[in-house]
Amino acid sequence: MKIAHVINSLNRGGAESHLLELVTAQANSGIIVDVIVIGHDSPNIFSINSELSKVSGEIYRLKGPRMFNLFSYIKLQKIIKKNSYDVIHSHQPRSDYMIYLIKKLIFPKNNFKWIVSIHGKYDSYLDNNYKKIFKLYFFKKLVKSWNLADSVIVISNEVEAWLENHTKEIKPHVINYWISSKDYKPVDLNSSINIGFLGRLNKNKGIEDLIESLNGLNLDLNLKIGGFGSDDYVNFLKKKLDLKLSKNTSFLGYVEDQSKFFEGIDLFVFPSYSEGLGLVLLEAMSYQKICITRNVEPMNQFINDENGYLFNNNDELKNCIIQASEDLKNKEIYTKKIENTKKVIELYDISNVFPKILEVYNL
Repeated sequence: MKIAHVINSLNRGGAESHLLELVTAQANSGIIVDVIVIGHDSPNIFSINSELSKVSGEIYRLKGPRMFNLFSYIKLQKIIKKNSYDVIHSHQPRSDYMIYLIKKLIFPKNNFKWIVSIHGKYDSYLDNNYKKIFKLYFFKKLVKSWNLADSVIVISNEVEAWLENHTKEIKPHVINYWISSKDYKPVDLNSSINIGFLGRLNKNKGIEDLIESLNGLNLDLNLKIGGFGSDDYVNFLKKKLDLKLSKNTSFLGYVEDQSKFFEGIDLFVFPSYSEGLGLVLLEAMSYQKICITRNVEPMNQFINDENGYLFNNNDELKNCIIQASEDLKNKEIYTKKIENTKKVIELYDISNVFPKILEVYNL
């Protein structure tokens, strides 16, 4: 089998991290795998290009202004025709739509099987990139284009429900990202508590709520905020810190070495309002970190009172942090939560998830 993955860029995010894992697993299974990148990588965000080049076949770059350039389509169709792919698997809206047009206008006789992965709820994604009128027009076209795909994969039940709100014609396969358990490093129960957040720095992530909940707390703690955001928003967050918390808070910027980040924290707080899956939360769990997250889907599908803490508002978040700080120093409670965390991660192990993707390819 010969596969091509098509994606917007290789800047590390949830979709790109999954792509790296997927290509690695497919290559290790003896599948020939190429990657087609339709746009440019941002210089401000770490790229998976070097890691991907070690496991994939060819990495093709169109290097044009993506959807709106005829030469991008000419180059894309030449790559597809030259390699005679059995499966083309697209990720992210602009990549989906380019493959849709290629399949409909240039290869209408189904020369290849087209698989779409929907990596999140794209309303907000598109809202950040297009003016409202064009956004609505493009989004309707995008949803309609997915009907031409041979199969559609969504990453969670939450995304499945979102898709159903936009179209009743697509019956997707719900296949979560996979994650592997990492080496266990117990916390130092006698030291200050290191609290971590990792993700894009924007209002949806709830970082303001985390800061508000930590301000004034009589706890010996350090706050580590990792992730990329605009200078204006980072400065806004810094101004929300009270004097004590500001002295113990580090803004790390983009975190290239995630293992080092997770090994350096005791408690992971992810107060996001909405996620397609919340991959970073699963990553924290894979490092066997106790997690606090908002009581919304899909995060509350893998975090519960047995392995972590759920909250609905800032008062509850503050109480969760206080309770967690006490539980971390209780060996019996801490050990039990870690054991329950392991059980969740086992459900998302590659051995359970990867075969489901191969099954979709072979339908």
